[in-house]
Amino acid sequence: MKNRVDFIDWLKAVGMFLIVFGHYFGEPFDQFTQPIYPKQLGVALFVFVMGWGLASETRPRRQVVYNRLFPMYFWGLAIAIFISVIFMLTKGHPAITNYLPFIGGINVLANFFPSNPTTWYIGTYLHILLLWALVMRKVKVTLPLILLVLLCEIAIRSIFIEFERLFTGYMLISNWITVFLLGMYMHQQKDNHNTNKALLVMLFWVLFLFAWARLLNPFDITRSFPFRLPIDHSTLISSILISVAISFVYLSNTLLAVKFFSRIPANRVVRFFSRNTIFIFIGHMPLYDVAEPIARLFVESGWGKRAIIVAIMYVGLAVVSELLHKVVNINKFMKHLWLRLN
Repeated sequence: MKNRVDFIDWLKAVGMFLIVFGHYFGEPFDQFTQPIYPKQLGVALFVFVMGWGLASETRPRRQVVYNRLFPMYFWGLAIAIFISVIFMLTKGHPAITNYLPFIGGINVLANFFPSNPTTWYIGTYLHILLLWALVMRKVKVTLPLILLVLLCEIAIRSIFIEFERLFTGYMLISNWITVFLLGMYMHQQKDNHNTNKALLVMLFWVLFLFAWARLLNPFDITRSFPFRLPIDHSTLISSILISVAISFVYLSNTLLAVKFFSRIPANRVVRFFSRNTIFIFIGHMPLYDVAEPIARLFVESGWGKRAIIVAIMYVGLAVVSELLHKVVNINKFMKHLWLRLN
């Protein structure tokens, strides 16, 4: 059995919090990660963790792909079916776009998110897994390779930005490939519980975020989604510069997160959220119609209301996930099905 690595639990727990927090809090926090949104850094952390974990895999590739896809598909399809039932009763249609990620991840080709927005990642997750299984399993990831892939990533993303297919450019594997390779490259990264430099890393990270906001704020960047574009965006050069900035924000913040959290021991609370991220990720957007009225019972509007919603989505769903895992032993079912399939 592998030794538990604390910083991986931290990255998953913090990444999930950034995603939930980012969906309900905007400014002034969005300025620190422009031209993307803070929640997208949460996704970058998950992609890094994925690369880190896959680089150390020694099991047969088919089994690795199966083991990683099973819980994602199990909870994803369960929630998609639940949403379909609710939509049929309330809106007269089954929210069919929620099933696109499960059909070979074809949702990434469409320039929109599924009805449940966060499920777009399931299609991208599948594509990253297949890339690893078919191509990257035997490839030694080096810094020159990362640099070459980074240039390709910037070029491909800039083309999608230029042609205003932002959602496609965001969901495609080309938007995340360098962070994934960075995780594979750093797969030997372990915890360093010498906390002496942790405060310095955090201080540098905070100063970096404020300096980045100070640098980009004068450029009148809009709130376009999923990438924030300048108002005067009109040339291929500006698309390339935006793409460069996106990759820089992904990589710099991911590296700083790794350097900081590898120095901070994880506790039971961190591990609790870490192991329940899949359910929180897939379920937190559909639950808004339930969480919002509950929050309004305590605070009518403003940041207080948003904080209650985030608590319901993050803490509440983690508790629900923990209880569901005790009732539904999906690991046992997963192993049984694997034996039957083989």
